[in-house]
Formats: sequence, C-alpha cells, structure tokens
Amino acid sequence: MADLKITALTSLSTSTARADLLHIIDDPTGTPINKKVTAGEFQDALDAPVALADATSTTLTAATNGGRVNVVADTSQNSTYVLPTPHAGLTFKFIYGGAAADATDHFFATAGNTIFFKGALVHFDSDGNTNAVVYSNGSSNSKISVITANAYEINLVGTSATVYYVSGWVSDVTVPTIADQ
Repeated sequence: MADLKITALTSLSTSTARADLLHIIDDPTGTPINKKVTAGEFQDALDAPVALADATSTTLTAATNGGRVNVVADTSQNSTYVLPTPHAGLTFKFIYGGAAADATDHFFATAGNTIFFKGALVHFDSDGNTNAVVYSNGSSNSKISVITANAYEINLVGTSATVYYVSGWVSDVTVPTIADQ
C-alpha cells in the first residue's frame, strides 16, 4: 500500500465522511512537509469567516477572502472594499455583522468601470416606505454603495475577467446603488 501513487488509490466518492483523512503538503513553495487533516477540519478551515478591517479602504484577495463569508462590522468611517480581478468561479459573500445600524457607509468596488457588476440587489426599506429591486446596468457599473446599513448579504460570483454577478439583499432606510465609479 505504501508504494501506491495517490492516483492509483480507490476513491471514496459519495461515502466521504468528515472524519476521513486527507493528505496535505504544507508549504509546497517553501519547505514542503507531508501532513494529515480530516475532511471536516479541511472544510471548516476553508469556510471560516473573515472579519474585515475597520479601515477607509481594504483591498481584498482571492486567497484570503474568496469563497468565504466576509463580515463587515460597525465601522468608524466610510469604508471601501476593493475586489480583485474576477475569474470564473471566484465568489465573495459579504454580511453586515454590526450590533446596530451603522452610521457609516460601505462600498464594494472593482478596480474600475471595465470590471463591472451584472445582476441586482433587493432593497428592504427598514422604515417601511418601499421595497425595490436595484439593478446594475450590466456594462460599466463597478461600485455598490450601501448607505448606513441595518443588515445585508451581498453575493458576488465571477464569471470572466471583467464581470461579477451580484445578488442579495440590503435592509436600510436608503436604497443601495450600483453605479459607475
């Protein structure tokens, strides 16, 4: 068994359990070390939420923020979260994790209007006046603005090197916008 290549081993397929072991090579570009991890530990590590910094501008990366829940807490100033260039399958999920409505604004932006959003956000008016669907123009809108958020979940899915699909909802007094920078 020790002389078999990994590709020659039998697949567990759909009977994989969280306690099953996976072979991992830690630090493959530095000093590679063979290690083990359970399937459950592996999944938990990749699914762990990322608390975003309370900063004026935060540049996000696929390695740190992609495929994960990114939590925006109460911020002490207006905050912009700059997305990396998309590619097919790159995803981001943003939630507001504050304890009350934030007094500042949150912006989600691409590097410029040549990388843009397609899709829409549902707005739930927190003072009960109106609800609406806010659409991007699908050709140049590269900035999502959430003004004094009460709650939100914004999902972005890269489909090419120029497009993020957007979906989700925002609960707020002010209607969010998806516009050019």
